[in-house]
Amino acid sequence: MVTAGTLAVGVWAQQAGRPWQTLVFLVLGATQLGVALGSRSRPRSLANPGLLAAVALALALQLGGVLLPALRSLLATEALAPSDLALGWWAVCWGWAAMRSQNRLIRAAPEGRRAGPRSR
Repeated sequence: MVTAGTLAVGVWAQQAGRPWQTLVFLVLGATQLGVALGSRSRPRSLANPGLLAAVALALALQLGGVLLPALRSLLATEALAPSDLALGWWAVCWGWAAMRSQNRLIRAAPEGRRAGPRSR
C-alpha cells in the first residue's frame, strides 16, 4: 500500500509537471508515519506517548526538508505549493487507514486463515 500510493503520486506528479521527487520524498515518509500510528494496538489511547512524539518530530523534520531553504538545498528538494503539501496530510491518513484496515481484516479472519506464525 505504501509503495503503490507513493508510486501513484510520483507518476501523477511527473505527468503534471510538479516536483515529483519532492512529492515522493514527502508522501513516502508521511505514509510510513501513518502506518506507524495505525499499527498501534490501542489507536485512541495515550499509552505510548513516545510514539506520538516521535511521529510528530519526524513529520516536522520532513516538512522542514521541504519548507526550509537550507534543508531544501541540503536535500535537493523543491518548494511545494499548499495543494502539494496537502498530499503529505493525505499520505498520513492513507497509511493510517491502510494499517487499520489490515488489522481489522486479520482480526475478522477465521482462526485457521490468519497470517503469521502458528503455534503447535
